[in-house]
This record gives sequence, C-alpha cells and structure tokens, in this order.
Amino acid sequence: MPMKAETSFGKTTNWLLLGMGALERLRLWPLCARRRLSVRTHLERTGSALTSICFIESGVVSSLETGDVRDPIEVGVVGREGMIGTAAIANLIPQRDAFVQIEGEALFIEIGDFQDCVRSSVNLRMYLSRYIQAQMVQISLAASAGVRASVQQRLARKLLMYRDRTDTDDLALTHESMSLMLGVRRASITHAVHNLEASAFIRAQRGMITIRDRPGLEAYCGRFYGVAEARYTEIMGTTPQPARLHMRA
Repeated sequence: MPMKAETSFGKTTNWLLLGMGALERLRLWPLCARRRLSVRTHLERTGSALTSICFIESGVVSSLETGDVRDPIEVGVVGREGMIGTAAIANLIPQRDAFVQIEGEALFIEIGDFQDCVRSSVNLRMYLSRYIQAQMVQISLAASAGVRASVQQRLARKLLMYRDRTDTDDLALTHESMSLMLGVRRASITHAVHNLEASAFIRAQRGMITIRDRPGLEAYCGRFYGVAEARYTEIMGTTPQPARLHMRA
C-alpha cells in the first residue's frame, strides 16, 4: 500500500518507539512515514506477505482470527502501545487480519528497511520479542474472558481497552463493530448495551458509545480487566513520555 512521506521534526506518542533504547529508536525513526488510518482499512491479512509495518500513534486496530471467514472474531486490540506487523520480526507471514476500528495515525516503515534494522540489532529483536509476549498475554486473557465472562462483562472490558487507547470517553463504535469485537449476534450486543446504559456506566447513541462511569465499569468487569494492562507494564516497563525526533523526508 502507498506510503505518505512527511518531512518534519515531530513527536511520537507510540510507547514502543519511546520505550526502546535511544540507538534503536534513532535507527528506526528516519525510516518512518506518518499517515492517517481510516476506519476499516486492512493493515495486514492472513497469509499475505507484509509490505510495511506500523507503529500506532492514535486510533484502535483490531486483530482478527479469521479461521471461519464468515464469522471472524477480535482476538486482540492494538493502539499507541503497540505495532502491527510483528510477523516481520521473524520473517513470517501474518496469521491474523488487522484492520482499523477507530481512525487515527500511525508511523509506517517499509518491510525491507524494518527487517534490516531487526537483523542488525540484537537489542531491537529482544525488545520487540518482549512486546510479542505482552500481546500473547492479552490474547490469552481474552480467551479466558470469552469462556468465563458474560457478554456484558466482555463488552465492558473491550470498551475500557478502547478507551485506554483513545484519550476520549466518546468511542465511535457501531453495534456491528461491537458484534465483531465479541463474536456474538447484534441482538446480544443490543441487550448488553441496554443493560450497561441502564446501570449508568455508558451512554449509547447512533454510532457512538460514551463512557460515563469508568470506575463503575472497571468494578463491573472485575478480574477480566486490568491484568493484561499490568502485565504490559511489567514486561515493557513504565509508560514513556513523548520525545522529539527527526522523521524521514
């Protein structure tokens, strides 16, 4: 897919870029090109070779299991804490789809440039391997919630995860997208949204969910929210602050 080049001194909000060693960050940054992420844009497809990887700066990307093409289900969520294209670290082909659920921006690096950096830096490989481990924790806990949590708890968990990645209580989500998130019928989503709204945790409007009571939503989720978030911090370290770097012309 085409890359939009940009010349500037700018900041990044991507936690992976900010958390890595200075040498690794300075090696990658000149290769980055920032571009918008439009809703429903596919960033990777199962079985298709990658042409680029990207570090998410804003917005939310769904990682989808597409074993049943007619009924894909979201198995992971990626925002500014992560990247799309981890298969490239080991020169593999993606085994999941990834597409944009909430619009935003990302920093793209062409696949050859990225793999050259990974091959030439043991520290970068080790660091990104830690991120893959953090992703696996999120996926495994999602599987646990899928078996043990109610549809309402699972929806509440997803809303909190999306909120963590967007800096706003207003989430541009439709019943269709929430159905995909949980792998349930739209009727089940309608029922879950109604009950969460009746508890004053959220307000639902057409194409928009507004979180009104985050502490209440967290309490309602119980043990199904917070573990993956804490593990990310343990594995990757504390959330870094934005840095000013030089972007590719």
